[in-house]
Amino acid sequence: MHRVRLAEVFPDGGPPIAAERFELRSDTSAHSHDFIELAVVTGGTATHVSAAGERHLDRGSVTMLRPGDWHGYHDCHRLIVYNLYVSPEAFRRELAWMRADPNLGPMLHTAGRSDRPLRLHPTALPIVETGLTETASQPRSSLQPGPAYAMRVGLLLCLLGGTAASGPTDAADHAHPAVPAAAQLLENDIQHAWNLDDLAAAVNVSAPYLARLFTAQLGVPPMTYLGRLRAERAAALLIESDLPVATIGRLVGWHDPNYASRRFRHFFALSPAAYRTRFRPSDP
Repeated sequence: MHRVRLAEVFPDGGPPIAAERFELRSDTSAHSHDFIELAVVTGGTATHVSAAGERHLDRGSVTMLRPGDWHGYHDCHRLIVYNLYVSPEAFRRELAWMRADPNLGPMLHTAGRSDRPLRLHPTALPIVETGLTETASQPRSSLQPGPAYAMRVGLLLCLLGGTAASGPTDAADHAHPAVPAAAQLLENDIQHAWNLDDLAAAVNVSAPYLARLFTAQLGVPPMTYLGRLRAERAAALLIESDLPVATIGRLVGWHDPNYASRRFRHFFALSPAAYRTRFRPSDP
């Protein structure tokens, strides 16, 4: 079941969105991956286990996991779940506008950490289920970007919109351009020794104002956002490489090994060494 690496899910030249269907009758071991996963339950029940704790799942439940997040399923009773896999690059290019949406932005960036369980709105559930069924039945290796990708983007938008519609709406002001600009700067150079004052100066607003705007639009302060980016990159390197943990910390901008371990544990509830031991695929 477990698709750990980006290359296993998205073949070269294919659309960066894919789907799979699973029917589970027994527990699945905890696992991690280096892409975004949205898991939609269309039948049965289970308990979802992650760094955020345990959550009961039934029809309409949605779980969204960012790169590096680990999870598993316990107490599965004829659980039918569709996994929609999304390359992080899709949210940095074609779907970058979502950052500015007062409802979608926070949902995307606090995925897996929010106290509010995600659910699909009842009117969206049958539409999304039909789209997932069709997408999961298509062989990924034979698809090329174009109409197939457009349809998958539409499915993703329907899933995200239907999930956001089931929760409270935010009557926030129009998005400020400083927020996506600041997020882009952080994403482009996670090794840089960023601080709030320098980031605010780079986007021509005051530091307190940027902190308020950023948190309102993306759900987390700028430095927490940067920490998450660093943790996600570190998680990928722990799985993909044999580099020492201290070296990985330096590569993502955490130069003190003890600090790096504390920050990594904050996001994934495991030390870097424990994360590598638990989730790195065994050699065949």
